[in-house]
Amino acid sequence: MRIGILVLFSLASILRPAPADDGIAIKYPGDQGIESHPSVVFVETFDERSITAITKRWPSIQNAEILSLSSDTPTASSDDRSLLITHVGGQGTGGHLYRPLEPGYEKLHIRFYVKFDPDCAPIHHFFHVGGYNPSTEWPQGGAGNRPRGNERFSTGVEPHGDHWTWDYYSYWSEMRGSPPRGQTWGNTFIRDPSLAVQRGKWICLELMMQMNDIGECNGQMAFWIDGKQASKLGEGFPKGKWIFDKFLPGQGGPGNRWNDEKKRAEPLTFPTGGTPFEGFRWRTDPKLNLNFLWVLLYITKAPKDHISRIWFDNIIVAEEYIGPIAAEN
Repeated sequence: MRIGILVLFSLASILRPAPADDGIAIKYPGDQGIESHPSVVFVETFDERSITAITKRWPSIQNAEILSLSSDTPTASSDDRSLLITHVGGQGTGGHLYRPLEPGYEKLHIRFYVKFDPDCAPIHHFFHVGGYNPSTEWPQGGAGNRPRGNERFSTGVEPHGDHWTWDYYSYWSEMRGSPPRGQTWGNTFIRDPSLAVQRGKWICLELMMQMNDIGECNGQMAFWIDGKQASKLGEGFPKGKWIFDKFLPGQGGPGNRWNDEKKRAEPLTFPTGGTPFEGFRWRTDPKLNLNFLWVLLYITKAPKDHISRIWFDNIIVAEEYIGPIAAEN
């Protein structure tokens, strides 16, 4: 009897889900040696002595003159450099680092640290991940245009608007349109004022994206803030309602959508608490997968000569959950 109990206890331990904070980073204090983990695809710690050394790892650089290295790094990081992007109002709209992720992946986690100066101007677009078919060494256009399903998709994790709240910004073939003409700008999925961006401190963000099976809507995405899951969306979850291009979790009642065929808005009524989310059909072609990383800073509303500073560090791309940097003992 005692042996049976021990066996059951052992099985329960094996089958118990791992804690949400039990990512691969916990095995590599300070992120030292994390590149050796078999699930890791790419690592960027900016621990160099020149910007030139960093840009060799990123095939597409926009406005490299606003990039510099800084000694300001996350507390637990073992490296002593971060990337600082400095934007001056009236002098362009920012810059980017872009690289393909070959050969392309079905599921990825992208963890990075970011710090916004408290006086940073509102950010229009920020840090995107997605796929192009075929893969390219530079980012493609397509703002306001719905993807066809076989050539591209993308999601950004962005500090939305003047209120600075975290949300997604996604393009895919079944995205929702908006009036007056049904134009398709990036769809959002949270709109939660409690997810306010904390400026003036390092923040750990992690985005997960998972491709759909062809013919299915079982694609997913999720993100974590400082190791705590802030959102997860997939086929059947969460419940909520649509107001044009905005999905509002947990909400029911009046909503609407743009009807592409009739070229007009249609009112919708959702039950209390909403209806299950439809899931993501990121692609209709198996050749389209996750194959790019775009560290994007795009600012359009800064007053002339206003200085905005944003730091990035410890970017890890892996095929499983990563989690925040583990402190050294």
